Amino acid sequence: MKILFKKNAVYLSMITAFCLYTNVSFSQDTSWVKKLMHRYLSNEKDTVRKNSFFPFPVGSIAPETGLEYGFTAIYSFYTDKLDKETRVSTLNFLGTHTTKNQTSLKLLADVWSKQNKYHYYAEFRYQNYPYDFYGIGAHTVAADKDVVNEKRGLAIVAVDKKIVRHYYIGLRSGFEKYAYHNMDAGGTLASGDYYGKYGGKQVYFGIEQIYDSRNNVTYTTNGLYGKVSFNYTPDFFGGNNFHGSFINFDGRYFTPVSSKITLAFNGIYREISGKDVPFYLLPKLGGEDMMRGYYQGRFRDKNMLAAQAEFRYRFIPRFAAVAFGGYGTVYGQENFSFGILKPSYGIGIRYFFDLSKDLTMRLDYGVGQKLPNEKRLSGVYFSMNEAF
Repeated sequence: MKILFKKNAVYLSMITAFCLYTNVSFSQDTSWVKKLMHRYLSNEKDTVRKNSFFPFPVGSIAPETGLEYGFTAIYSFYTDKLDKETRVSTLNFLGTHTTKNQTSLKLLADVWSKQNKYHYYAEFRYQNYPYDFYGIGAHTVAADKDVVNEKRGLAIVAVDKKIVRHYYIGLRSGFEKYAYHNMDAGGTLASGDYYGKYGGKQVYFGIEQIYDSRNNVTYTTNGLYGKVSFNYTPDFFGGNNFHGSFINFDGRYFTPVSSKITLAFNGIYREISGKDVPFYLLPKLGGEDMMRGYYQGRFRDKNMLAAQAEFRYRFIPRFAAVAFGGYGTVYGQENFSFGILKPSYGIGIRYFFDLSKDLTMRLDYGVGQKLPNEKRLSGVYFSMNEAF
């Protein structure tokens, strides 16, 4: 889950408002306060594999949305509390609404069965929300920024089965629908020759292979993770809807330097192929997980390639510091070359709100490219869970 601070928006996270879900105040029984402080500030690790629920309110102010308010929450549990090898499962929810009647809802489910024999993933989203569109390619300019009002519905389900130790094979399917409204007639999207600018929908089916030897899926300090998937979209709907395929690769490597320091590496490749590819399906550079410092979608094209590394220092059980850096780009309108790679680097802080499961909240500041006649690209990200 993320909240991005932009130059024209101030985002607030009221994490300390525990009284909203405990129904206590500092003027009442102080034993509740002590229990809360012990639970969220103590360095003692609870060895009992019990379920946990952590909600907190969020809010923002921006010209495109007005006042935005809502809450996010994570529920964590084990499908087998006795088996120490069974990984933690999580349910993440984010829901916000704005004074301009815009809504964003997201539910993510990541579930591991007993002994990790099966892995289930589901994602559901609904958004009636504006975002910034700059065009296509690795050389878009700020002057072409167009605020686009998008209605988007998405549903994804996937199941992976362990074949041998660390190796999984799985199936996935998804449905997506996009609609655009109240477009500025002179804006970049409405006036440009962009396929799919009035929206569309797709249903896709895919197969994926995963190698996963991570010692921990929430805050990994050792192991290897690799996932490659191929997805195909049949011509179900005709018209201007997408018909084609896309490939995704995500590779990660973690190695401990000491008991407190971990080096982490991540590489991502995404490719979409088809006779006509809607602009809204093109792989996007940036966001809270990869190439931090770039607004997600500032650069988009048929191919996206990026790599990053993190230096993680968990100086006390409750907190860790992170330094990260990487390079990436999009291409398709032009061939790939090292000259179009863009830098990304920054620092961050981690707070472990559940020590027994190593569940984190993170705050990152990322810096990107300095483009001609523009301020250096940058972003601040507040998220739940690690970037990778």
